[in-house]
Amino acid sequence: MALGTAACSGSKSDDNKPDAAGSSNGSSSSTAPSSGASASSSGPEEKLPDLTAAQVVTAFAGKGYQCSTDEAYQTCAQGTTSIQVLIGKQPRPPVISLQATGVAAEATTKLSDFAPQALELAHVNPRGQIADWLKQQQGKAGQTTAGNWTVEFSTEADTDQPGAILTLTDKLCKADCGAE
Repeated sequence: MALGTAACSGSKSDDNKPDAAGSSNGSSSSTAPSSGASASSSGPEEKLPDLTAAQVVTAFAGKGYQCSTDEAYQTCAQGTTSIQVLIGKQPRPPVISLQATGVAAEATTKLSDFAPQALELAHVNPRGQIADWLKQQQGKAGQTTAGNWTVEFSTEADTDQPGAILTLTDKLCKADCGAE
């Protein structure tokens, strides 16, 4: 049921503007964090066109993130937050992982603040629903679905780099959908 409504929720306006990736002009994305965070509670949000993994990385690099490749993923980091994007030839990244490092409670707060802007830069639909769900988790691990994404939240405490992680997996991906 949710798949049908998510696929039909976008309008027929087809915004195929060249600056939709957010990497060329950047003027409209300066207000992205506030609009993405409240979109699901204030009304329908604009459906953004899918970006390839390379376009997602370009959008983050354009916002000053330091990006590098680590085997199957490209990682873009700034301070204690980062995004990992699975490299591939799919029309959109099969896996996107948002991360914030630090003690679980602090990292969860940082991740909740980072998610709306990151999901908008990556053109994730429905980003507002995912950001709202993350805030409702209040640090508790969980899993849900939103549109065509499986969404998981977890924290890591007993590792060399503790933090909070939000992982999105494309339910429509059929081949090369995970790191080998």
